[in-house]
Amino acid sequence: MKGYTSRQSIENYLQTTIASSLYSQVNAWISQIEKYIDRKTDRNFKADTNTSTKIYDGDGSQTLLIDDAVSITGIKIDGESLVTDEYYLYPANDTPKRKIVLNGRYFTKGKQNITIIAKWGYSITVPDDIILAATVLTAGIVSAYGSSAQVKAESIGNYSVTYSDQRGWDDFQNANDIVDSYIKNTF
Repeated sequence: MKGYTSRQSIENYLQTTIASSLYSQVNAWISQIEKYIDRKTDRNFKADTNTSTKIYDGDGSQTLLIDDAVSITGIKIDGESLVTDEYYLYPANDTPKRKIVLNGRYFTKGKQNITIIAKWGYSITVPDDIILAATVLTAGIVSAYGSSAQVKAESIGNYSVTYSDQRGWDDFQNANDIVDSYIKNTF
């Protein structure tokens, strides 16, 4: 699990105690909601703790759009490492970094000729609103488990979520709006 929510947060939201016999099942549901959020938004909200390499195609321009990264430690063009005064990272005063602009150089045209070494992900800690969304969505699955009373029910991937009051349903709608607001725009 990535830490988008926890059993304790779900218990607090539902104002109930989850039976210890369900702990492993709840952890599995949390993991599935994390995957659902990541797939829907095309993001990883908890950045990697170690650097790794991603390969991109050069297009002959000075600008390269990259996956979300909290830090970039190396850039290579056709195997040649760049020094920090040869490029700018954007946005300049925020993370995640999503764009590299070269200073006086170009990303040469080619397939898989650009190497970026970074800690990939949206942020070092999961954003608070994503934590809320993951908590509400997982709570809906927990509520659906063994419950026949419901105000409204909905499907999330392979799971059903159930809310027994209007507040829960409104929270579900809000959670989906939060997730939707993070969907990565690709051009």
